[in-house]
Amino acid sequence: MQLPDLRVLALDALVPHERTDPRRVNPLIERLRHEDVLRNPPIVAPFDGRRFVVLDGANRTTAFRALGMPHILAQVVPYEKVHLHVWHHAITQCSMIDVLDQVCGIAGLRMSECDLMSARAALARREALAFISLDAGQPPLDAATIEHLPMAILLAGGDTLVQRTELLNQLVDVYEGCSKVQRTAGDSLAEARIAFPDASAVVVFPNYEPAEIIDLARTGVRLPAGITRHVLPLRALRVNYPLDVLRGDMPLAQKQAHLSEWVHERVRARKVRAYAEPTVMFDE
Repeated sequence: MQLPDLRVLALDALVPHERTDPRRVNPLIERLRHEDVLRNPPIVAPFDGRRFVVLDGANRTTAFRALGMPHILAQVVPYEKVHLHVWHHAITQCSMIDVLDQVCGIAGLRMSECDLMSARAALARREALAFISLDAGQPPLDAATIEHLPMAILLAGGDTLVQRTELLNQLVDVYEGCSKVQRTAGDSLAEARIAFPDASAVVVFPNYEPAEIIDLARTGVRLPAGITRHVLPLRALRVNYPLDVLRGDMPLAQKQAHLSEWVHERVRARKVRAYAEPTVMFDE
């Protein structure tokens, strides 16, 4: 059986590429205290020799830091074996008029109206840092109404990756403060409303390259939470590794040896199972 590369790593060696969500971190801290196990290890990729960029699990690593843990169990993957995709944000329970009024006040951010296809093309060429999809799937409209209805709002600004990321964070801060944000893979509001009927818009982000994620990790500038989506060929779930080992005073090498024996014992006891097909779980 092929097993994921599980390692005990020093928390100081882990570098995030995205911001954390306090609404998720605080309940996670309480759950870790209550259960005293780490269910699903964060996903990290090595860079700069001795450091690791956190691809998935920024909230978990932040919770570990808040608990004063010196080490964490993580799954290490070479970045070249990971498929990097993007999540978009469906904005629900919010008036887009109020959101757009505040977005207009972001210094350095330029806004323009266009059709959806033009917005997609501009984003693909990186002429925009994002766009807001408003193709709302309305009832049939007459031609004159359609002609004056903006299908998308293009957002541009920033000359560098860092500047564009800082503008994105300001943009997300605007609507996260007054709405409920849902992740969606599609960039169409009509599609998003199938799952989220009360969605009023979809904020569409560009596809990033792994080199850009590493660059952000080096500079310390973080993307908004819930944008990047890393797909692995093999992911460790429900590991349920005891926290008392990670918080203990043993040297890192000794903790790694304990982890290796712990994993092999579960393999011998047939408690480890790998699914060859895509799996949907309903108890997360």
